Amino acid sequence: MTLSRYKPYVPVAIAVLTSLAVLYVLFAWVNFASGYGSSRIDILQFAKWIWDSTTSADGQKDWQHCYLVPFAFGFLVYVQRQKLAALPIRGSWVGLAVVILSLLVYWVGFKADNVYLGYISFQIIIAGLILWFFGLQWMWTLAFAWAFLVFIYPLPFLDNWVALPLRLVMSEASVHALNLLGIGAVKSGSSILSASDPVSGIPIGARFSVDVAAACSGIRSLFALMMVSALFAHLTQKGLVRQGFLFLSSIPLAVLANLIRILMLTIGTLAMGAEVAIGTNEKPSFFHELAGYIVFAVGLGGLFGVSWLLNQDFVALKNRLIAGLKHTPPSPTTPKNEAPAPRKPRQDEY
Repeated sequence: MTLSRYKPYVPVAIAVLTSLAVLYVLFAWVNFASGYGSSRIDILQFAKWIWDSTTSADGQKDWQHCYLVPFAFGFLVYVQRQKLAALPIRGSWVGLAVVILSLLVYWVGFKADNVYLGYISFQIIIAGLILWFFGLQWMWTLAFAWAFLVFIYPLPFLDNWVALPLRLVMSEASVHALNLLGIGAVKSGSSILSASDPVSGIPIGARFSVDVAAACSGIRSLFALMMVSALFAHLTQKGLVRQGFLFLSSIPLAVLANLIRILMLTIGTLAMGAEVAIGTNEKPSFFHELAGYIVFAVGLGGLFGVSWLLNQDFVALKNRLIAGLKHTPPSPTTPKNEAPAPRKPRQDEY
């Protein structure tokens, strides 16, 4: 009796296991593209190579947060387990068409030696398999978990598109912040130099010279914080508007956090010297690494703050405040409706 209960799910289970085997062959066994190397490797191997090899100036991995995506995906599916169990399994042939489209993208990527088309193919084929075997309702329920898989793909080519503008923005903002703090600074390209002092004969850059390199642009903290904010917004906010606002807030929060980091390194260089505050590219100092962790502390703290503000009912708070102002306690003066107290006669009136 118990086994017969699960008998209708056997074909689906076999189809899912077969699909997982095919996915392994396509994305973890076939030498798909050469990427940035000289010989073709499979897509998973290429992704892991970027995860582990792209290292920033403070010794931390730029894309190592991608390792957390499969665990987050599993958690998101686990959270929806009761809702999924109540849904009917009604596979759609639309899913088969989506799978065929993903295989076409895979073939084009293989011929073009483009690993990023392999990423796109993987993303599409996951959606196609969910639609094909389980149906549209399952796909709608798992839509966010499926979209969250986008954060698993390392995109080092964005360093040229995002890192350079961020370097210029961060150096400009840092110079303004230092001048507001009373520390004379000027900008030269993406470098932050101490201002000259003609009276003392100190030239530009003599007191400190900090270069906002590509690794210090904040691109690593930006992508990592965007990933965390997407998950945090999905779990703590209701409605696409609030979720989208919290997710987009990760961009200015990442810039602000990285600004604090650069200010720490600049002031640390001024106070302790470059060797103690920054170190070298091969061996960053302890203070340099500490500043890197503070970036995420500030960013996460900002996310919690924005989430708290979004969860406040400001309309109810405004109504309570107005109601409190309208019902202020009466003043100690005599009310108009009460008769005045009798006057005590003076002695000369008797």
